[in-house]
Amino acid sequence: MTNSSPQTLYPDASPVAEIPSTLKLIDSLRLNAQLGKNSHFYASLKRRNLHILCGVPVVIINLILGSVFFALLQAELPDWGKWLSAGLALLAAALGGVQTFFDFKKNCAGHREVGNDYLELARECERLLALYDDELMNLQQLAVELRRLNKEYAEINERAEMFIVTPREYEYARQRLLTRAR
Repeated sequence: MTNSSPQTLYPDASPVAEIPSTLKLIDSLRLNAQLGKNSHFYASLKRRNLHILCGVPVVIINLILGSVFFALLQAELPDWGKWLSAGLALLAAALGGVQTFFDFKKNCAGHREVGNDYLELARECERLLALYDDELMNLQQLAVELRRLNKEYAEINERAEMFIVTPREYEYARQRLLTRAR
């Protein structure tokens, strides 16, 4: 869990002013949701790139092989051409197998969906904090909303278990969040 300080909530607040724990928890939840959003969006981008990295060569290789086999019907190829064709066919099959096994496209869409859920939660936290700041909501009302937000956060985390974020992707998202906060 991200450690939220009063400076994160209210940079202009005096050190003497005590920030209510409910506000700290909502701000912490907002920061965690933003971290989840960033890490899943980054993971989605990486999976999309892997999908393209495996998919484009498969298409190109299959086009080349189609041309080679069409040429085979016309004339006899030298031995190196046959071996090259066989190697390309094997490479295309391997890349297609990797793409099918890891299902990068589905994984990319799942990460994006979870990232959007985290984004929605972070915006809801920001909205509630703004309502409290504008004195349109009291602390008791905010505490009731905190229970709902925690439940929603737990549900998102449960859905996110299917879409693993690597430690590298998480760290990238954390660094990005820290850079933005400065």
